Amino acid sequence: MKILLLGSGGREHALALKLKASTTPVDLVSAPGSDALAELGTCVALDLEAPAAVAAWCATARPDLVVAGPEVPLVAGVADAVRALGIPVFGHDAATARLEGSKAVAKAFMERHRIPCAASQTVKDLAAGEALIRAWPHGYPIVLKADGLAAGKGVVLAESGEEALATFRAFMAGQFGEASKTVVFEEPLIGMELSLHVLVDVDADHAAFAMLPACQDHKRIFEGDRGPNTGGMGAFGPIPFLRPEDIQRMRVELVEPTVRGLQADGLPARGVLFLGVMWTAAGPKLLEYNVRFGDPETQVLMQLLDEDLAALLLEVAEGRLVSRELKLKPHTAITVVLAAEDYPEGAKKGVPIQIGTPSVTVIHAGTRKQDGQWLTNGGRVMNLATSAPDLAAARAAIEAALPQIHWLGMQVRHDIGLKALRHAQAGKTVRDSW
Repeated sequence: MKILLLGSGGREHALALKLKASTTPVDLVSAPGSDALAELGTCVALDLEAPAAVAAWCATARPDLVVAGPEVPLVAGVADAVRALGIPVFGHDAATARLEGSKAVAKAFMERHRIPCAASQTVKDLAAGEALIRAWPHGYPIVLKADGLAAGKGVVLAESGEEALATFRAFMAGQFGEASKTVVFEEPLIGMELSLHVLVDVDADHAAFAMLPACQDHKRIFEGDRGPNTGGMGAFGPIPFLRPEDIQRMRVELVEPTVRGLQADGLPARGVLFLGVMWTAAGPKLLEYNVRFGDPETQVLMQLLDEDLAALLLEVAEGRLVSRELKLKPHTAITVVLAAEDYPEGAKKGVPIQIGTPSVTVIHAGTRKQDGQWLTNGGRVMNLATSAPDLAAARAAIEAALPQIHWLGMQVRHDIGLKALRHAQAGKTVRDSW
């Protein structure tokens, strides 16, 4: 099967490794790819924000399947353009991708289909927003979200009215261009945050979905959840204290209404939805939709999935998914991010990486190869990933492997999954204080 994989980061390298391990033989092409992805196939220089360019390549090369990694090409309409050629795409049309591309569209969808979420108001006017902040009824922090894509930086939790006003004015002045000219204000939700991925296959006549295990990401740069937010410093899954009834509650209250809503609104969906969930004292509430696999959650999910990934993604792309339980390893998986010096404010690039022989999966996220030497080439440079019978064993395996990779200034958290492990060991559930 000839597969075109769109993207270049750790998520795509994890997907590529799993695709190449499929029972189905895979001829992998990555765009734009990376030096690590080039070792698993070939790379082509395509502009992922140019649907016509991607479609033109596909019209000539005729891949059997296109798999979209990041959200940007989906929001741009790449899936629409390629699908028009009769080529299956694992990735949503532009109209459906607006669930991630516009926070306001997503909130309206949640409210229309009665999906539990934070109370919110959408503002496009400076005076209206300033008045809303001064009369804010929901307590602090005030959550301000730039409506459009802002590379993961368009969400601020303002701890005071002054901070909220400063943030709002910066947004409206174009801090993130057009993406922040509309702002969604939300009440703060308190609880345990988790990531829920669902394969979805929806059109006017068919609606199927399959849930993947819930994961938990760690956003802060430093141990103990301190320091600035990042794209994610590590993740694990499944969450050991989530009970079957908790999973069922998310299925009934969040997933099924989403799938029904997609069909009711005429939004075709052939790909994955990544639901950001906050489990509050009142139960699970939806924070946001993402229309692609999470990073670093993908690195965890690919360790757990016990299916032929190429065949599974094609099943979704061709509209043949049947709602079912996916085959999973009876394990817990974990990934730990190795980050560059100065991340997340910047990233020191070109630093030589020493790689030994770790007994876990090595995933390249931001590297390049020069004269046979791997160098840092991004903020999140590499991931180590593995699975084991339980979370404690998975954490121990990563710790044992960490000395095998090193470069000057490397940042890593040693507490990925530790808080959840202690929560589970204390006999606590998702309903207990987190």
